[in-house]
Amino acid sequence: MTSGRIAVVLLAVHAALALWGAARNSVTYDENFHLPSGIAIVTRGEYRVSAVNPPLVKVLCGLAALGAGARPPAPEVLATHDQRQVGESFMRANAAHFHTIFFAGRCVVVLLSVLLGLLVCRFARRLYGPAGALLALGLYAFAPESLAHAGLVTMDLATGLGYLASVYACARSGRWRWWAWTALAVGLTALVRFTALLILPVLAALALTATLGLRVRRPGRLWVGLILLLPATLLMIQLGYLGKCSFASLAQQSFYSHGLNSLRQSMPWLRLPIPDAYLSGLDWQSFEAQVASPPTYLLGHIRTDPVWYYFPFALLFKWPLGFLGALVARAAWSPRTHRRRRRHEVFLLLPVAAYLLAGMFLVHLNVGIRYMFPILPLLCVWLGGLMPARRLAPARGPKRHRVRTALAIGLVVLQSLECLQCAPWFLSFFNLPSGGPGGGDRLVNDSNVDWGQGLIALRDELKRRGIARVHLSYHGTTDPAIYGIDYVPYIGGEPGREADWIAISSYYFVGLTQRMVTSRGTLPAVRIGFSALWKVPPVAKPAGCMYLYPVPHEEE
Repeated sequence: MTSGRIAVVLLAVHAALALWGAARNSVTYDENFHLPSGIAIVTRGEYRVSAVNPPLVKVLCGLAALGAGARPPAPEVLATHDQRQVGESFMRANAAHFHTIFFAGRCVVVLLSVLLGLLVCRFARRLYGPAGALLALGLYAFAPESLAHAGLVTMDLATGLGYLASVYACARSGRWRWWAWTALAVGLTALVRFTALLILPVLAALALTATLGLRVRRPGRLWVGLILLLPATLLMIQLGYLGKCSFASLAQQSFYSHGLNSLRQSMPWLRLPIPDAYLSGLDWQSFEAQVASPPTYLLGHIRTDPVWYYFPFALLFKWPLGFLGALVARAAWSPRTHRRRRRHEVFLLLPVAAYLLAGMFLVHLNVGIRYMFPILPLLCVWLGGLMPARRLAPARGPKRHRVRTALAIGLVVLQSLECLQCAPWFLSFFNLPSGGPGGGDRLVNDSNVDWGQGLIALRDELKRRGIARVHLSYHGTTDPAIYGIDYVPYIGGEPGREADWIAISSYYFVGLTQRMVTSRGTLPAVRIGFSALWKVPPVAKPAGCMYLYPVPHEEE
């Protein structure tokens, strides 16, 4: 079988696994904000719902959902611009085919993941040949992290695609054609997530490295192109918001964040060429970050102060052993890499280091490794170098090449087995030393484990056991009744006799605090003490993110 056909098979398997996850995971926490927001933009031109994320992915998924029969949220609720109220209105309006609508939107992200896999393969092939390309693609295709986010209407996978595309186009050549591709990639990425603008200083660092360390024939043109990326990105942002920009001076606008308020005080006359909704969303996101960062759950402790080492630990727990082993092997073989190739690998490793360091020290969002997703495809490309160049099989060649080939194949097979072990619950994956699938939720939690994806698995488990009703502490933004679960919301105290079983989301189980969505509306933030159950094995653990226990009622 040719390398091209093997790549097609890997991508097809990846898509099938992602679609399986999309079908079997209930709607997650942020999806209930993103998809209604996209539909509001398409149907009403309303950008101010869930404005903390730019519109591109939301609109694409919203179009797919509308094609599946989605009904927009009520106009009077849209007027509030409150993403929770809009999400609940959308959920009630589409209760009859709620999951089908979200599945349609998720299919868009599956396609983006296939495109990202193609780009990983192409980038690795350019650097390491066909064998390295297949290794890189295999590691990406069977990464639980990529499969988890490929099946969700969220921004993480699209951010990774834009980040890799920007680096790849920048690394290609100094021709204007590739500058245009770079500008397109950066501009589209800026329409996915505000923090994607970090790619601009990363590209500047790459340009500086190339100027100093590589033989750049026309460094002047390189820097002119880099400078032109800023107006090109602003133009793309304007197009993404359909030119809805008032060009009002800062003195005429009101802001919440310290940064924009300081800018308004120092330059009240300034008129920013930025769409009003984009600026408003950026302002609100900055304000939320300065008021209070989400609590960090790490190693069984809840902390409110910045924890710079959160992501290194979380990645160590969440990445498969096959992937971690490949990183170690690649680092061990790196000194033997040809010097010219090592110089070109700066285009892979410098963006990885920049993104990881920004997450550790600048952006304090210690709620999930999804915020580090863009480094995964870059590392997959780099790991393609573990395979001896231009080789597809270890039949011939030096012994060290055969050893490297066998090791590389063995590691990708190991990772694929780890991945299949947790399918289709990829979001709650942990490697074996960290507890195995669903078993590391006392190490890290939140979207690393429990993002509200377990309702379908819980419903099926209750049906299998003949349980008609259950006490439920559910972490998510969907009413569990939408999925056919008859439940009594549990917020603490002695469970009543309405049900003989209790199901608990891992998020609440470890002691984290959040608002709770019920059939009667959203309850204020609750924190429930389940420490008495921490050493009691559950009867079942649906989707690796929920605990099911019988309730021992005292006889009257």
